[in-house]
Amino acid sequence: MGAAWHRCGMRRRRQAARLLGHANPRRVLALIGVEVVRAVLPLGVIAVIGVLVGRVVEGGGVAVPLAAMSALLLVQQLVAPLRAAVQWSVIREVDGEVRSRAMEAACRPAGIASLEDSVTLNLLALAGGNIDKHWDATPGGAAAAFVALGARYVQLAGAAVVLARVSVPVTAGLLALVIPSFVLCRRWAGLRVQVHRDTLGVGRASRYTAGIANAPPYAKEARLFSLVRWIDDRYGGQWDQISTPRRAVSRITVRRTVTLLVAVSPLVALACVAVGRAGLDGDPGPQGLAVAFQATLLLLAILDPRGEETYQLDFGLAAHDALVEVEQRIAAMAPLGRTRSGRSAIGLPSGAISLSGVSFSYGGTTKVLDRLDLTIPAGTSVAIVGVNGAGKTTLVKLLAGLYELEAGEITVDGIALDELDLRSWRRQLAVIFQDFLRYELSAADNVGFGGPSVARDGDALDRVAARAGVAGVVSSLPGGWDTPLARQYTGGADLSGGEWQRVALARALYAVEAGARVLVLDEPTANLDVRAEAELFRDFLQLTSGLTTILISHRFSTVRHADLICVLDGGRVVEQGSHEDLVAAGGRYARLFGLQAARFRD
Repeated sequence: MGAAWHRCGMRRRRQAARLLGHANPRRVLALIGVEVVRAVLPLGVIAVIGVLVGRVVEGGGVAVPLAAMSALLLVQQLVAPLRAAVQWSVIREVDGEVRSRAMEAACRPAGIASLEDSVTLNLLALAGGNIDKHWDATPGGAAAAFVALGARYVQLAGAAVVLARVSVPVTAGLLALVIPSFVLCRRWAGLRVQVHRDTLGVGRASRYTAGIANAPPYAKEARLFSLVRWIDDRYGGQWDQISTPRRAVSRITVRRTVTLLVAVSPLVALACVAVGRAGLDGDPGPQGLAVAFQATLLLLAILDPRGEETYQLDFGLAAHDALVEVEQRIAAMAPLGRTRSGRSAIGLPSGAISLSGVSFSYGGTTKVLDRLDLTIPAGTSVAIVGVNGAGKTTLVKLLAGLYELEAGEITVDGIALDELDLRSWRRQLAVIFQDFLRYELSAADNVGFGGPSVARDGDALDRVAARAGVAGVVSSLPGGWDTPLARQYTGGADLSGGEWQRVALARALYAVEAGARVLVLDEPTANLDVRAEAELFRDFLQLTSGLTTILISHRFSTVRHADLICVLDGGRVVEQGSHEDLVAAGGRYARLFGLQAARFRD
């Protein structure tokens, strides 16, 4: 067991040393220098105390040792803030690099399936150091703690050398107590790390529960439905699930620490008696006795197995280990298309987009799409309709390369989607999802994100705003395009649901301005009133002129202008044709259309 822990400790020390490579070398050297000075200063104080006692006993002058003591104390006072500043700089640089890696790992997959995997999300939470508000150990802290531990070893060696001049057996006995304490400290820290890992999922759930109470999107209903007590009870229960095992480990740690200290107390007392007897016998003399006692106290201070450096080292490296696990999990995932190689998709489609035998499920046994066949001719408008859960939005996600197909193939002008450069293909898509985002950023950002790869064009912003019917809204904002679209920010403003939907439409149209050739509208009128909906589809042909358009809706009145209407049911296309043809056929589309139309006739 001891050899295994030694090997593990060496591996983790090497890991912490490698983390220091992410910081500026000059700052790392400065931190090492400051930590060494901080470790050596107590040894200097011990030496000066010995000289001072000797001068007092011998009746010599004490001015010089007192001046030296004052200088050492002054340096100690100056080293503390200097150490804090340098340490903070090193920690910040290391943590910045690690957080960048975590962000890169989260964004690396071309799809989004990894962000729906609970294990990956738990590891990302640990890698980001945000398991809960009490998590304060980071990889940067581990790197700094590695340097601090090295300085403690220097201090330990210095104190041992000083004490050995008085009594080698006493020194050996105390070292025999100190060294195992480091091993025990690491083992107990490992228990705490494991408990934190085991409660990651509950920690994420508790943060979500807390957000229900204070995040604006949830706060309305939380107050309206009087959910505050429910939220408090739920959060309390989740916190109990987190804190109960942690308290158990803390009790074990405290109990074992007390047991260790009680067990070694007689040995420490014997060591002090041995040093005292040596002084009484006149071997080291008063000067040596004072030095020996100070060195003994310094060794006993290092004996504490609850060292902060060990806590920072183990917990901070646990966060880094989680990041490495995330990177390995993501690297092991099957690549979704090609993001940096493959054929360019610029200018596609010019012929057709085809889905052949496409099947997909979200990890369950029920297939959302089941051997679906569909052809979308370039330059036409195709409406996809069906009841809720028919797979309409899933089809768009697969077309955008956000998930892997379970079976079948998607081709663009006869080229398989996974043979295309996925980034260039996505630049051909302008998509408004049903759950489009409302960025708490400026109006210009909310629209301009549709074409982030091109320079921001004010004239283009104005054009798409006019086409989307939101130009008047933008002009009425306090800061125009620069207005933050959130009341939580100075000079910010919020929009109505319909206005937000038009902003999302403008974002998609801005993507068209940036070169997109396929416009996808997923329930584009869900937040619009009847008049606004009629106005939007009155201009539908103009908005989609020259584009390949995919319109998804369960409101049949919005799809009548499409060139081709496809009805999804059971994960397949069961009917397709023009509105007039499908109504005349008297099939599923005609029945569903009749049901919706009857509400208005009645």
